[in-house]
Amino acid sequence: MTSAKDLVLPLDAYDLNAVERSVVQTARYHLIERCLSRYGLPFKPHDTRPVTYPKNASYLGWLGAKQVGTYGYSGPRGQLAEVAAAVDGIRGYLIPPSQDAVQTGTVKRFRGKPVPPEGCDGEAQRRLNGDAPGPDGVAPAKPHIYKQLYVYMDDAAEIAYQDERIKAANAAWSACMREAGHRYAMPAEAEADPRWASRRDTEPPTKDELSTAVADERCRLQVNYSGARLAAYADAQRAVIARHKQEVERLATLQRTRYANAQKVLDSA
Repeated sequence: MTSAKDLVLPLDAYDLNAVERSVVQTARYHLIERCLSRYGLPFKPHDTRPVTYPKNASYLGWLGAKQVGTYGYSGPRGQLAEVAAAVDGIRGYLIPPSQDAVQTGTVKRFRGKPVPPEGCDGEAQRRLNGDAPGPDGVAPAKPHIYKQLYVYMDDAAEIAYQDERIKAANAAWSACMREAGHRYAMPAEAEADPRWASRRDTEPPTKDELSTAVADERCRLQVNYSGARLAAYADAQRAVIARHKQEVERLATLQRTRYANAQKVLDSA
């Protein structure tokens, strides 16, 4: 496996792509901003650019986007945040304490005005969801129920983790690394080595980290580590889809509805 284009899993077909997610998040924040303004609260713009880090790279143990020979396990500066945002397309952000209650709806009234259920974010999510049903068939969908798709992804990951193909790939990778002078049972141990696990991406990697990461990537490619994980994860996701076929299909419809409504919000802005 040599390209990010190879990192495709069955549940991807039921989700939005990176550009579509960007549109949805931009519309969501626009709606939140408009809601907060009713209470005299400002809104700081958030980064809603499409996430460029491959969505399934972490699931499949693929290092190709990190340029480990230069940057080590952290990848280029700023990439760690992109890795965290890859699955759902949302970059982390801090809600100012003065706004938290109104954004999340932990109060019923603020400055004499009623706060929407689940706050301004709940109001925005309901606008995006429109009249589409959630995976449970209840319409309109609950504000944040679209995230159930990512729960199914995690369920599949739990199944795949026990797959004999992944266990065999770990063993083959470990043997390859021993030949290069590195002793780890699986790639996750190399990445989490305490000698560099807490290093910030603003700090340069050590020679030890670079040599380990380069050997790691070479061994993953040599034993087709990501290919083994892809096969196991794909089978696991297909099993989850078969078990929750109707729910997954409703989630796909909900995601497309959110995207269509986001476009309408931005067109009218």
